[in-house]
Amino acid sequence: MPHAFKVLGVPLLISAALLAAGCDRSKEAEKPSADLSQDDQIMRELASEPVKPFAKTVNDVHDIQALTDFDARFTAVSDEMEDELMRMKEDGSLTPEFALSRKQDNINSALTMLRALDLKTEQGRYIQGLMYQYWDNQGKLLRQPPADQSGKAAGNKQPSENVKGLGQFIHAQEQLEHWQQQYPAIPSPAEKQ
Repeated sequence: MPHAFKVLGVPLLISAALLAAGCDRSKEAEKPSADLSQDDQIMRELASEPVKPFAKTVNDVHDIQALTDFDARFTAVSDEMEDELMRMKEDGSLTPEFALSRKQDNINSALTMLRALDLKTEQGRYIQGLMYQYWDNQGKLLRQPPADQSGKAAGNKQPSENVKGLGQFIHAQEQLEHWQQQYPAIPSPAEKQ
């Protein structure tokens, strides 16, 4: 499931946000101690909850397979989109509007695929809900107007805005991995092929 992060360049975004926040150390020294630093805001956003315990059910295997299948299919779609955007960028035909449209299509695909999952367990629906919230939030962030209330360009958003909700998504990934480990006999999507 980590490949899903690739879609919006989250690893690069996190690194850039932490680097940018680290460069602001001199400004932090001037801030009152009550204000949170950008690093603290980012780390707070990236913090994930501990794995929640759920009772085992007869439908666990079904839901684990459905969620891992979703991940494999969505990763394939995301990789295709990313490859297309890279080819267009290399040949100079990529426009910001087209890239934005493809990213929105990709987010809509995630939401549609998640809604279509027929999950039967509380844990499965919990993971589905966390993932859905993340992708829904990414769609909202992508649709934000180019300038915010203070007139800053959208590219100048606070780093914590760029990783908003990522902690929930990480928690969903960790929850699913923990759940999968309880059923080692379930083949991964790659093993099924």
